[in-house]
Amino acid sequence: MKSKIYILDDHPIVIEGLKKLIDQQEDMQVIGSAEDANTALQQITKIKPDVVVLDITLKDRSGVDLIKKLRASHPNMQILVYSMHDENVYAERCLRAGAMGYVMKGEPSTRVLQGLRQVAAGSFFFSAALLGSIVSGGGPRGGSRGEPARMLSDRQLEIFEMVGRGFDSHSIAEKLALSAKTVDAHKANIRQKLGLASARELLMEAVRWVEK
Repeated sequence: MKSKIYILDDHPIVIEGLKKLIDQQEDMQVIGSAEDANTALQQITKIKPDVVVLDITLKDRSGVDLIKKLRASHPNMQILVYSMHDENVYAERCLRAGAMGYVMKGEPSTRVLQGLRQVAAGSFFFSAALLGSIVSGGGPRGGSRGEPARMLSDRQLEIFEMVGRGFDSHSIAEKLALSAKTVDAHKANIRQKLGLASARELLMEAVRWVEK
């Protein structure tokens, strides 16, 4: 039987590329796709894929938060992250959220297929160096001001990225179903963790982060 694959990415060209690659294989097929998380959640519940391939930068939701939700509601479904973000920065966060594998965009198509087959079989697919570091308890490299992904909680990183995309506190609060006061408190904690002296510095650092 073919593994049933679902693709979630906010770039249609990525979806089309992955679909073409996967549908050429004898042991897997794409059964659905979406460009936003809300549509994906509705469709996944109905069609029940074996593997969801998703990016962690989405239009309407944090990819890491989505991984947690999918893992909670579909415990037997596997998740492979396919992202432009460096594995060394995000992969451990995705693993702890419930993803089974991580492939960076730009890697050879053979590695994408290898990752799909491995997670479909219930195995992890991360670099040996990363898994070794996690198993040994070392975790990722120590954080610094230039490494928000290692220093911030999932919620803080989500808000930090939204600041970098130009959202104000009220807009962030509305999207995340929080109060503006709670968002401002998160911003203050983010500034403290990253050693930023003002809201302006926070904005500049967040913009630099999302433009990496």
